[in-house]
Amino acid sequence: MNRYFNLILAAGILLPAMAVAQNELDALRYGQVTGAGTARALSLGGAGGSYGADFSSLSINPAGIGQYRSSEIMITPVLRLNNIKGTYLGSANNDDRTRLNLSNFGVVFTKAAKGREYESSGWKSFSVGLGFNRIADFTANGYYAGNNSLSSITEEFAADAKYNGVSDQLAPPFGFLGYEGYVLDANHESIPYNNIISKGGSVNQSKSWNSKGGINEWNLSLGGNYMEKLLLGASVALTSYKYDRNTNYTEKDATGNPNNDFDFLSYNELLTTTGIGFNAKLGAIYVINDVIRVGAAFHTPTWIAFTDLSDYDITTNTEGYKASLGGSDTDPVSRKQPASQYQFDYSLRTPWRAVLSATALMGKYGFITADYEYAAYNAMRYNFRENSFNDYENALNQTIKDTYRGTHNFRVGVEGKLSNFMGRLGFAYYSSPFRQSDIFDGQRMDFSAGVGARFGGFFVDLAYVRIMQKQSEYGYPLLMQDNADLNIRKIPVPLADLKYGNNLIALTLGFKFGS
Repeated sequence: MNRYFNLILAAGILLPAMAVAQNELDALRYGQVTGAGTARALSLGGAGGSYGADFSSLSINPAGIGQYRSSEIMITPVLRLNNIKGTYLGSANNDDRTRLNLSNFGVVFTKAAKGREYESSGWKSFSVGLGFNRIADFTANGYYAGNNSLSSITEEFAADAKYNGVSDQLAPPFGFLGYEGYVLDANHESIPYNNIISKGGSVNQSKSWNSKGGINEWNLSLGGNYMEKLLLGASVALTSYKYDRNTNYTEKDATGNPNNDFDFLSYNELLTTTGIGFNAKLGAIYVINDVIRVGAAFHTPTWIAFTDLSDYDITTNTEGYKASLGGSDTDPVSRKQPASQYQFDYSLRTPWRAVLSATALMGKYGFITADYEYAAYNAMRYNFRENSFNDYENALNQTIKDTYRGTHNFRVGVEGKLSNFMGRLGFAYYSSPFRQSDIFDGQRMDFSAGVGARFGGFFVDLAYVRIMQKQSEYGYPLLMQDNADLNIRKIPVPLADLKYGNNLIALTLGFKFGS
């Protein structure tokens, strides 16, 4: 059972001093970017690999910058309305979050040949682009709950205590919090399991979380147009990462028995991650004729240096259990927290990507465009800088290879034009990065629409995007189980099914100059 587990404790690895808490899901979070950018690109399904002259192309195919004939400056605020429906043990719950942020701003400076210079020069234009695209957003609220008669989250605390002891020097300190919170007995056995689950009872469980942050990409791009046939471009990007998450797990005795040494627990995880990385992109667009143009681009992996700060706490009510131990503290409510926050520095290499694109122009009436993208999620790799973490690093990187696969992503958009006004439709499909997609799903579909207008040098675009995605996760952290030597049974951790129904409304305002 080594799929999609959150801690590589399966091999009995005892981590020194302070353990790491990174896992394959964190790698996916930072590696799975689907772009944002201008309202025009969003309304075309994110397809931007071959039509060019849009700032979003700097993050897709930088050769698109070679299509510019004038300089421009633009900005795109976006309103995100996120909804998550969680189904757990047959019960469904919804949660929502709305947030306004910036999707894109930038400037492109273009020098276009004119007159005799145009006739005599092979290079018809050169452009330099500087700016920002938000390529992932982590804004989310989620909640699910259900009644579990098969297992308790405290069994995971017990498994950790048996593997690693009850020191608070390990992160996450499951064993420490479970033992100090009196939900484990002197033998590190789960009291809720022994006193409730094994006797035919059940517990009400819930998980809630809220997160914010995102990935911002700061681009410097260069590109040119050779003989109106070949557009070439290259970009280097600095990426910044910010992720804040507060996760709460609760468990409550559903039997109504006040004398089984457990009433409830509330366990919290707080995580703040910051990082900085860099990548490069190369691209080309070839104009076959007045109707068809094709494009290709390669994105290097992004190499990222991260710092994690994490903290944990637990509040429990264990009824008469503390009093039965004979100590002076007989308060049934206990609150425990490690002595200090945990900090860990590490590196991550995200997937490399390749993009193939084609655009069919419909004269002055618009165009149809499409992208195919391959992203190698199984090529992601962690690097923990201290040699003492080598075993964990190797095991985690092997888990990434076993858990993920390369994805095949498709984006298509159509733009119709009438005089100075445009209407757009788009669709995108992102295949599941999970090898066991039948269990964890993970595929995503975007439906989009938008309008635009051009008035002299001023332009405005409006886009709406509906994002739909399904993904499953275990209801609480999953450790390797079924160890007879340590008296750990195979814990049946239920799956929660998450259905994301997110909405984006983006507005781009821009101005062209220097033509």
